[in-house]
Amino acid sequence: MNEVIAKNDEVVGETLSAAQRIALIEECNQLIAAQPVPRSAKLSLNASLPIDKDELNAAIMGTGIAGFDESMSRRSKRIVKNTYMYADLVALTKYPSASQKEKRYDEFMKLMKVGGWFAFNQPYNRYNATSQKLTMDNVALNILHTAVSSAVGQGAAALKVLKDVADSTIEALKDVPEALGLFERNVKKAEGGNFCMSSALENKDGTITMAIAAVQYFAAAQPTKVLFVEWATSSVSIYNGSATMTMDEEDYLLVEPLIVRALTEQREKALSYEFGQA
Repeated sequence: MNEVIAKNDEVVGETLSAAQRIALIEECNQLIAAQPVPRSAKLSLNASLPIDKDELNAAIMGTGIAGFDESMSRRSKRIVKNTYMYADLVALTKYPSASQKEKRYDEFMKLMKVGGWFAFNQPYNRYNATSQKLTMDNVALNILHTAVSSAVGQGAAALKVLKDVADSTIEALKDVPEALGLFERNVKKAEGGNFCMSSALENKDGTITMAIAAVQYFAAAQPTKVLFVEWATSSVSIYNGSATMTMDEEDYLLVEPLIVRALTEQREKALSYEFGQA
């Protein structure tokens, strides 16, 4: 049985007024604006990154890998990217150290909800591997598949789409060294690293649904790469959280100008890279 690290009850049950949500975003914007640009971000800026036009079906978003079903409009992709990158940036800024992993996950989920997502999220757990070797990409996919399987209010066809999108996104990433390189630089820390995997779709009524798997790992000696390489189970400790969520666009519209402004001003701290197919 997984070891439950944090139940996240406070975040799940928290209800904020419109004024409180705006005030929280403004406070977070001041916090991230005051932080220096990380060295890894400066190095990333030396590369010629393409303009993100929301045309392709996958993207690197800071420490996240996102996959989008062909059903999604450019606007819907942008909503996913904006809310994820913002929540990721704030959570990492507030709680950067390895010992703050539970608080960082809670903060990420809180900011996603403030950004307009209605989320059902699982508690932050210790991941129990079932074999002596593993790959981080398979760990993320297993966590995401489990989250999707437990989703409520979605038809079987939609759940299959979310799983298939995640699988095809990981496969596509293998063939895009620029995207994979940016991801690796964003994820790795001295003591390990953290990243997310997500997949999203949009139904005929325009409702956006997303599944997300968050992974934090600790290793005494870190390989050159995070994904697509074997790790010895005995040499790494892994923690995870997961969620399935739907977007309330009216709630997002309330805070969108503040989120977009922060991401525009802090572009060097929230790099993204489109890949995959149009």
